[in-house]
Amino acid sequence: MPADESARLRIRQYLIELMDEQAADAIMESMPPIPWTELATKEDFTQLDRQLNRVDGRIDTLTLRLDQTSSDLQELTRTVAAQGASLGARMDNVSARMDSIGTQMDDLGVQMGQLGRAVTLGAATVTVTLTVFIIGTIASLIASLIASGAIG
Repeated sequence: MPADESARLRIRQYLIELMDEQAADAIMESMPPIPWTELATKEDFTQLDRQLNRVDGRIDTLTLRLDQTSSDLQELTRTVAAQGASLGARMDNVSARMDSIGTQMDDLGVQMGQLGRAVTLGAATVTVTLTVFIIGTIASLIASLIASGAIG
């Protein structure tokens, strides 16, 4: 049972009566202010040291795994960037081709407009159909790139 402060003071006073104040203080300083069962032993520290070593090992393992993951992500970023640049160039090419097709279709539209309303309606249908076809082709190209793993 731990001694409270008043009990410690009574013990100190009793020791002063038996000895001198300096000896009583020396004895009181050697008594912990908490129960002996709450004091850490060398074995407690040894066990704590073992546990900390295991935790350190786990942290080291996690650090290595994080480093590898970081390295993998950097490589993936470089790959995606390269593929993105390639895809961007290809998309620019497709865009230029679509602009060219658009210009050609505009010319066709003017010519068709000269043939009359019915022919203009037919040209618009062709324009929409070609646009849908081009969009479908682009979507198919992108889907193929994704499916092949060329882009992630």
